[in-house]
Amino acid sequence: MTPIFSRRHALALAASSALAPAAFAQGAFPDRAVNMIVPFAPGGTPDIAARLMAPKMAELLGQPVTIENRAGAGATIGTRAVVQARPDGHTILMGSISFLTAPLTADPMPYDPVAQLRVISLISTSPYVLIVRADSPAKDIAGFHAWTRERGNKLNYGSSGSGTPLHLGGELYKLMMGVDLTHVAYRGSGPAITALIAGEVDMVFADVPGASGQIRAGTVRPLATMVRERIKQLPDVPTMAESDPRLRDYDVYTWAMLVAPKATPDRAVNRLHEVAIAAARQPDIMKRFEEMGFDYVGSSPADGDKRLEAERDKWRDVIKRANIKVDL
Repeated sequence: MTPIFSRRHALALAASSALAPAAFAQGAFPDRAVNMIVPFAPGGTPDIAARLMAPKMAELLGQPVTIENRAGAGATIGTRAVVQARPDGHTILMGSISFLTAPLTADPMPYDPVAQLRVISLISTSPYVLIVRADSPAKDIAGFHAWTRERGNKLNYGSSGSGTPLHLGGELYKLMMGVDLTHVAYRGSGPAITALIAGEVDMVFADVPGASGQIRAGTVRPLATMVRERIKQLPDVPTMAESDPRLRDYDVYTWAMLVAPKATPDRAVNRLHEVAIAAARQPDIMKRFEEMGFDYVGSSPADGDKRLEAERDKWRDVIKRANIKVDL
């Protein structure tokens, strides 16, 4: 007679053997489509990067990579969807620096970007540029400074959303130059540039990739880039910092960064990092990056996490000094 213990042991072994293939399958990544959320309307830096990279990433992963635009509230709506998603690598964010800065302007914060997200890779950085319509009375940055000084309280500037660096860049300009401008928030830099062309606003603090097409078409005029050194895509356009001594510390830029929920396993993060870098390094994509004003970075996840924390500290200080508060 077989002892009860042995019979139970045999049943347990059989069950374990039957479950082993299923358990192995559950560990595969990815085992379905990867949803890449972009927290802005189409047309800005993260959306352009996502649409360039997603097809190649899908090819390398062997699963579809879908792009979902969830715009609004300075990138926090789309980002919060990723923060709250199942942390298995199948829901990720292609964001700009706005997903970091916007929650810092709100009290309470809708989420903690450092504590609740981990970086897959900082793909690239991109400078911002101040643009006006082609028929604007501001013909150059000196003329712009005079224009805002004389008519500032009657002028509007558009941004990609409340709490985004384009909003913060406008507020910093006001603070440093002692002028008054009215902020108008849109659901991404693409809609803000469209509003500029339509005459809804007088100026836009825009990302170079999002504005490059209209700059080439001559519908908008770039007056100054918002980083410390001139950029090769617009070599004749001065920087804000060189345009006036009061702006010598003015330095505002964005990024295209892939992130995932904090608890996403290393295996999934490392695989996504591998395919993201492989996609970004494709010659045709690198060429498009360069043409549109992206500066390729391709950081490791660990270096990306350090960058996220450092930028959080920098912008938290700026927001406090400028007393910027936003109701998201």
